[in-house]
Amino acid sequence: MSNLLAVISLVVAVVLLIPMLCRRLHVPAIVGFILTGMAIGPLGFHLLDQTVTIDTLGKIGMLYIMFQSGSEIDLEEMKRQKGRTFLFGCASFFIPLLLGWLTGYFLLGQSALTSLLLGSMYGSHILMSYPIVSRYGLQKNNSVTLVVGGTMLAVTLSLLVLAAVRREVESSGQSLWLSLLLMVIFAFIVLWLMPRFARWFLKRWQDPVADFMLIMSLLVFAAFMAEYAGLDGILGAFMAGVALNRLLPNHSPLMNRITFVGNSVFVPMFLLSVGMLIDVRMFFSGWLTLIIAGTMILSKLTGKWLAAALIQICLKLDAMQRQLIFGLTH
Repeated sequence: MSNLLAVISLVVAVVLLIPMLCRRLHVPAIVGFILTGMAIGPLGFHLLDQTVTIDTLGKIGMLYIMFQSGSEIDLEEMKRQKGRTFLFGCASFFIPLLLGWLTGYFLLGQSALTSLLLGSMYGSHILMSYPIVSRYGLQKNNSVTLVVGGTMLAVTLSLLVLAAVRREVESSGQSLWLSLLLMVIFAFIVLWLMPRFARWFLKRWQDPVADFMLIMSLLVFAAFMAEYAGLDGILGAFMAGVALNRLLPNHSPLMNRITFVGNSVFVPMFLLSVGMLIDVRMFFSGWLTLIIAGTMILSKLTGKWLAAALIQICLKLDAMQRQLIFGLTH
């Protein structure tokens, strides 16, 4: 589909109709958007191309989800649970890492380095289902706070493994000290300078449009700074949400505008772009693809479930809290 107005009409219709249809079928809209992306994308019926605009909006949607999770957490509760958060973050990363290495090395026949990279991918996660939790008003639940804090640690550890692997295979990589210096500069700018600048700006201008654009600019800037420091944009977006947390009360007009635009534009575009990357034909190309996919999925799910079960036992949580943790992290 090459006509711009036709593309816009299709995307708007999808964003409007899919949540309504999913509500009737009692299926999360997240699943509906991904399946729709598979169907209308270039690897499906090719009604929509993977354009730069869609890719850009999709990436902003991914960053928005992480920013929202950081901006809505209860920082005081997170401080009280810092020991528990650290424990869960380690469990949520290292258990899938170990399973990923074992299955990659012994079942898939990959090298030790490749298996380590696969395991680190299983250990990491983004909070794709966080909008559902937020919509039901559970973002202040202790388990959600635990998961959000643990996510930051799991993502950071995963990126450190990636950096170590990259350093192993690329002789031209930047020095360790330079990488650490860039990370310190990134943390200083995002966690110290950014909230102070935002507070000054919001007090001075008090314009709804300017306030909204400021937050979006800081979100993207933090993601850029993270990537420049050798980290990942999602970590920068999450830290921006944490840094601006106190300036964005959950029911404030500014936060309502951010949530509305994010959930109605950015998140659907992210989910559509994810679906458009999936080539269903690969599942019918032979048993090897299905074996690899099944091994990866099973390793990931098992690792995250074991982490949730371990934290349930250690912290004496109930079964529903375990399921909530598992649902957010896999």
